[in-house]
Amino acid sequence: MLADLSQDELLPRLQTLVYLLASVAIGILMYDQYRQGLYPLVLTNAIAIPAFVFSAIFIYINRDRDSFSWVNYPLIFTLAALALYQLPQYPQLMTHYLYALPLFSYFCLPLYPATVFNVVVAVLMTLLLWIDHGFMLALRTGTNYSLLLGSAWCFAYLTLLKGWSLKRLALTDQTSGAYNRRHFFHALTREIARSESTRHSVSLIGLVIDDYRQLIDIHGNRVMSQFLPRFVERTQRQIRAGDDVFRLADDLFVLILPNCPEDGAIVLMERVKRTLQQQAWKPFAEISISASAVGLQMGEDSKDLEKRLSAKLKKQKRASLQLAAFAD
Repeated sequence: MLADLSQDELLPRLQTLVYLLASVAIGILMYDQYRQGLYPLVLTNAIAIPAFVFSAIFIYINRDRDSFSWVNYPLIFTLAALALYQLPQYPQLMTHYLYALPLFSYFCLPLYPATVFNVVVAVLMTLLLWIDHGFMLALRTGTNYSLLLGSAWCFAYLTLLKGWSLKRLALTDQTSGAYNRRHFFHALTREIARSESTRHSVSLIGLVIDDYRQLIDIHGNRVMSQFLPRFVERTQRQIRAGDDVFRLADDLFVLILPNCPEDGAIVLMERVKRTLQQQAWKPFAEISISASAVGLQMGEDSKDLEKRLSAKLKKQKRASLQLAAFAD
């Protein structure tokens, strides 16, 4: 069941489980501290249990919303405050308690807030130990905490970088750098749903590189692999900030234009087509582009709109071939 969940859906459920297990672990620790007569620690840790339980319940209730993550901030601040409060009285026990904060904070918070939080905790911990227990203990503890912080930061950063790379691989075409066909239907479905609620139009522009296979036969795959990223980049320069470029086939690129009627898409299409055909594309002498534009009609979904654009491109292609044959 967990394997079917995405990362965004899995994270709140995992945090809920970890917080409940942490509250149970603190309860067992409190019992051991009570047996040893460490009553101030028992009372301090007793505050952490309801904080963990409340956070777990809140995150589970809001697991399908974006608001679940804010509760992690007061939880982490509460845990750090409890440890720092008891640090002068129980330096050895609270130091080992604080050593767990770097990894735990990067599990709960984004990278930048977690880093700022850990740096503040390291400074406060070092100052408190310096004032009450001397410079050497403060230096040794601060150094150990800094090493743990650096290791946790590297692990969190590499995990984040891996997530970015996997997302990029999943959403983009590796040759051209444009978004891929799978992401196209997801993005178009989202824009159609948004247009239904805002009453704004959505349009598509299709760009087909004519004689694509012939260009490959003449210049080779390597030259085309170098050409396509430049083609996408210059296409993006001609469109608005909210518009996206998608590669649906080897020679077919489609632009999604939110909040753009069909007549506006036609004007933009002519400008993009003219600009791209007038560019100098070494080693090509020139390139020819076929283009069409369609606007969303009432009751259409993403598949219907894409099929209508493809049919219009094919019809235009046949007309161009017939015109060229007649001219010959």
